[in-house]
Amino acid sequence: MKREKGTGSLYQAKDKSWVYQYQEGGKRKTKRFPRKADAKVFMEALAAQKRSTIVVQGSRPSGEIMTVGEWMDRWLEKYAKPSIKLSTYCSYEMYIRVHVKPQLGNSYMNTLTVDELQDFFLERGQHGNQKGDGGLAPKTLTNIRNMLHLSFDQAVKNKVMAENPIEGVRLPKMRKVEMRVLSRNEQGRLMDAAKRAPEPAAFGIIFDLFTGLRIGELCGLRWENVDMDKRVFRVCETRNRLPNFDDSIRASTSVKTVKSTKTDNSLRTVYMMSSLFEDFQYYHDVQMAIMEENPGYNREGYVFCQENGEPYEPRTYQDLFKRCVRQAGIADANFHSLRHTFATRALEQGMDVVTLSRLLGHANPSITLDKYGHALDDHKRESMERLDTLYDAAAPTAATQTQEEDAPSASFSLHMKF
Repeated sequence: MKREKGTGSLYQAKDKSWVYQYQEGGKRKTKRFPRKADAKVFMEALAAQKRSTIVVQGSRPSGEIMTVGEWMDRWLEKYAKPSIKLSTYCSYEMYIRVHVKPQLGNSYMNTLTVDELQDFFLERGQHGNQKGDGGLAPKTLTNIRNMLHLSFDQAVKNKVMAENPIEGVRLPKMRKVEMRVLSRNEQGRLMDAAKRAPEPAAFGIIFDLFTGLRIGELCGLRWENVDMDKRVFRVCETRNRLPNFDDSIRASTSVKTVKSTKTDNSLRTVYMMSSLFEDFQYYHDVQMAIMEENPGYNREGYVFCQENGEPYEPRTYQDLFKRCVRQAGIADANFHSLRHTFATRALEQGMDVVTLSRLLGHANPSITLDKYGHALDDHKRESMERLDTLYDAAAPTAATQTQEEDAPSASFSLHMKF
């Protein structure tokens, strides 16, 4: 079939590749493709761009027809990287490299449809697990969708696409994972096991049961962020093992301590209760004495360091935690259980949700309530019982009832029999 005039020419070169020549912005351009089908897809994207420019008054094409893979690489480095945390960058880079580019990378941005994206998420939900059979968890699918939403919003602003098709995608609902909260008996046994552990830093397990830090925050806590006079510490750093993007380092991952924590709300001040502070004071004095006697010990000033003075990374501190858990005879508990246990005990003891939310570093109290609302059942029952006094106070006395019986209209009695 003969192509329309001005649509360019497509032919096969001697090396069997396909060459497409066309006019754009008054300039002659040439693009080479390994397969004819690839060239056809590009031609369709070019035609779609021209149609959208005609339909939308005042619109100006970007001058580029970009694949999803090309745009995602540009967006990640140019628009996302300057404004996100290193851990978020590592997650985005992995999502793009492992999931988005293999599945959508050759599609063109301005012809990408809601159906294509919906199919992508359905496929990843069934077969996206890179470690075995099965698909990605709903939480991971949501993270990828949120990333694509940000990226495509920027693409719309850059006129690389006319609208954001990700808004039409529907994902499966995330199921709530039951949290592991230690019973009071288990909590006591774990504290005893931590006290008996040969590593001084095992005190961090007890410390976490009464502060609720994330493991990266605990490993990243330094003495310079602790105010012993005011009995407070500042959570402003987190220590994690992240993918390594430095070509000069052979290792695929490296441990880093970064100045900011998970979110802006994670930057917070935490007060220590008196009993905890007494033990913390003793731990502090011992650590300071070791540092004074051994120059070079714990050079970076971490609160919880290894016996040789080297900082812990979350993985090695997890090993210490697991040993204490085994000693305590506790099953199915991970380090995050300490955070859940702290939050649950705090609510059981009557702490209000807003205060707890700030101590945990949640973005807003609704997150705290959604996660730990189960711990408020007894509190809700007690609060309802307090209304008993109002109920009794509102009930009329016998004398009042007699007077009201003679009245023209009988009033409602709170002591009605049902």
